[in-house]
Amino acid sequence: MRSTESATLRRPAFVAVTAVQFMIVVVSGSTTMALPAVKDGLGAGDAGLQWFAALFALAYSLVLVVGGRLGDLRGTRRLLLLGFGGYVAALALAAVAPDLPVLLGARVLQGLSAGLMAPQLSAVIQRTYTGHARTRAFAVYLTAAGAAFSVGQLAGGALMSADPWGLGWRWSFVPFVPLGVAAWVLVHRSVPEFRPESGGRLDGVGAALLALTALFVMFPIVQGRSAGWPVWIVAMLVATVPAFAVFLRVERWVRARGGAPIVNPDLFRVPSFRAGNVITVLVGLACAALPLYLVLTLQLGFGRNAFAAALVACPMPIANMAGSLVTAPLVRRLGRGAVAIGAGATGVAAALILITISGGADSVAVVTLLPGIVLVGFSLGVSITSITAIVLSEVPVADAGSAAGVQATGLQLASAVGIAVSGIAFFGTVGGRDGLQPYLDGLGWVMWITIAFTVAQVALTFLLPRRTARSLDEIPFADPELFVVPDLHARPDGEHRG
Repeated sequence: MRSTESATLRRPAFVAVTAVQFMIVVVSGSTTMALPAVKDGLGAGDAGLQWFAALFALAYSLVLVVGGRLGDLRGTRRLLLLGFGGYVAALALAAVAPDLPVLLGARVLQGLSAGLMAPQLSAVIQRTYTGHARTRAFAVYLTAAGAAFSVGQLAGGALMSADPWGLGWRWSFVPFVPLGVAAWVLVHRSVPEFRPESGGRLDGVGAALLALTALFVMFPIVQGRSAGWPVWIVAMLVATVPAFAVFLRVERWVRARGGAPIVNPDLFRVPSFRAGNVITVLVGLACAALPLYLVLTLQLGFGRNAFAAALVACPMPIANMAGSLVTAPLVRRLGRGAVAIGAGATGVAAALILITISGGADSVAVVTLLPGIVLVGFSLGVSITSITAIVLSEVPVADAGSAAGVQATGLQLASAVGIAVSGIAFFGTVGGRDGLQPYLDGLGWVMWITIAFTVAQVALTFLLPRRTARSLDEIPFADPELFVVPDLHARPDGEHRG
């Protein structure tokens, strides 16, 4: 199905996928404000809160590339309906969860379903529009997502603060179950069938090995401190390296036999892709943890209810979109310098917050954190957008979809790891102490960790090419929920299946 260059954005399929994306990001904004309520309502400890925050991104990252491949094999519409149906079911399960393990299981299902669905949302737009109409469609699509995150923070915060019927943290899920059912019906009626044109088989072994490697990273980091770092947890963390080496070896074997590996190992021979993905990981380590622990400090440290904290935090996703929008001319003019600017601005934002809280609990007020919060959002928008554009700039067209999937997966997985790593410092510093000062001390450690990551980012920019190999006429936007959804349906000729 194709449209003309001047295709209207009122097409039912576009309206449907934008509505789905809007709802997903609203839910993410809402759940960001739910951690203190989960702690009070279910008695969750520090590790439980970290898992609640990180499991969605972890599960999402594990199936993102697989979801794109399955869309090619089984059909975009089918995978979209299946993934979104699973997502709504996960929201319903979370809304009625009787305890923390069930809630965490629902978060896993939510992330897996979103990973299957997200590439299909992008693919519907890719297959419906061309040229500038496509660029316009993605701009509207992701701008709506930026607004949705703030709406989710405010709506979820307001409901949890008012707490009608005493549902507590469940308000971050309950309202979206009927909305999700309505959106699923809209998708079913509006999104046409797109004929699968891809053959071959799914690289199930590669997908399983990648998931195992991620588990070897995440489980020790989240559980290690509370478990006292026993030998078996340390051994699991050490096993990450050989597990990843086996994964790459399997992928090379699949490729040598003419198969379609989950990740093409030859991509890592491209210097900008190799160095750029290391920078992407560093960006991911900071981009989810920094906002999360800011919000936790607002709620648990300053004692603000969820709605009051949302009012303070909601400028962050708006600033994120602004940073994304100004990045295109920066990348065209400065190339790799745009990456350094984004990293430097993030470091300055962290330093500004450090200076703000340096006077201690007696001298810091919530309003004084606002400049740092806004700069955090803006700088992360620049960082994510610029590194996404540059990493993909020298990738062969035939591998564009796979390369975008690798980077998006790395960003999401790193964000989950970042939440866990910064959480060790944050919760370890807070300990069992009461009052504002322990949370300011914990937040200070998160800022120092962020600064270390940004210094490493700036240093690594010198490994990137001075100029990109292909012109970057269309610079991707940075989704404030970190859903940097790649086009995982690229054909070798650079066109898209339709």
